[in-house]
Amino acid sequence: MKRRPLLAGAAIAMTLALAACSGSTSAGGQSADALTWGMWISGNADQAAWQKVADAADADQDGLKVTIQGAPFADYWTKLQTQLSSSSAPCIVTLQSLRAANYTSQLVDLDSLVKKNSTDLSEFDQTALTGMKVDGKLYALPYDTGPFLMFYNRDMFKAAGVAEPKPGWTTADFEAAGAALKAKGKTLFAPNVGDIPLESLILAYNGGRVVTSDGTLDPTNAKFAAGLDWMATLVKKGYSTEASSDASADGNAFVNGQVAAYTDGPWSLITQKEKAKFDLGVTTLPVGDTTETTYSAGSGFGISKECKYPDQAYKAIVSMTSAKVLGGLAAEGRAFPSRTSVQQDWFDNAKIEGADETFAVALKGAVPLPGNKNSDQLSQLFTQYAIQAVNGQESGAKVLSDIAGQLPQ
Repeated sequence: MKRRPLLAGAAIAMTLALAACSGSTSAGGQSADALTWGMWISGNADQAAWQKVADAADADQDGLKVTIQGAPFADYWTKLQTQLSSSSAPCIVTLQSLRAANYTSQLVDLDSLVKKNSTDLSEFDQTALTGMKVDGKLYALPYDTGPFLMFYNRDMFKAAGVAEPKPGWTTADFEAAGAALKAKGKTLFAPNVGDIPLESLILAYNGGRVVTSDGTLDPTNAKFAAGLDWMATLVKKGYSTEASSDASADGNAFVNGQVAAYTDGPWSLITQKEKAKFDLGVTTLPVGDTTETTYSAGSGFGISKECKYPDQAYKAIVSMTSAKVLGGLAAEGRAFPSRTSVQQDWFDNAKIEGADETFAVALKGAVPLPGNKNSDQLSQLFTQYAIQAVNGQESGAKVLSDIAGQLPQ
């Protein structure tokens, strides 16, 4: 699932030109052997990696040409909403699990195509598969997945004489590390008020949710408000920096050695390891009073209702999520694969001590990050208002009340 380090900050605006349609029958820039694929693209290396995925579909489906329509991550969603309501929509659409609910009216329900093509869904990580379902219907085949985790600076912990965090550590352990690092003039943590990092950290703290397990909004959830207040105490005690409206600030502070830890997904781990000039470690989120210890999120490929050739598009996305293709992406460190058979390829490439143990512990308590038709608006409101709670300017309850007042009732 593509996220901040790969897709934001240094993202390069680009849109790849559509290839001319081949075949005698075409509709809206599509033909039976020439399909478009909407994907977020962050630069030349990203483009090259995803082009290999398109090429794999071409090779598997004789005579087919899949052409990428690329856009930076933030621009992708704005563009997609417009496209899906017109004949300019790409046939193949890339979706995040938490945003799938926003687009179901414009996407093909894949269940009949799964049955028609005898696709074995048991080969996919079931949490990843569940994340691509809305109201029990499957809208995309997942290509990546993974639990939200905590990355930490092994060298900083060692230099301060602080024990490294072990998978399964608690919020009490987390705060004790914060106090010990503070005593050495270091800051433990950089927070992020984006939807995935904020919701994951608070879920692990006390089980608070603003989106229930069935996708219903609960924007004034008392436990979530308490979670925001806890994050504010971390800032006040000096264990955490203040939150920033810059979605990349926490990751940048981490790789620059300004903080000892931050939260992120496995899709960013290898990239951050390459940037860091220290020994990078990974562990689970600190857990408080809850059995649901992290969210697992992912992305996948679906089909727009504007696509005139859903059978061809489905065969293409089966190829694009094959073990061979996902194993290749894993070997490049671009995605923790949704197919369980090639997940070891990712670990082999990561070469991060303890990563496999961390994932195993995290996945035991992981639950899918649910989406809602207003997820995009909620995410924007988090950035605008939750920062006030985390930085101690307003109480968590007041901030959630303000957010609720701007969401559909």
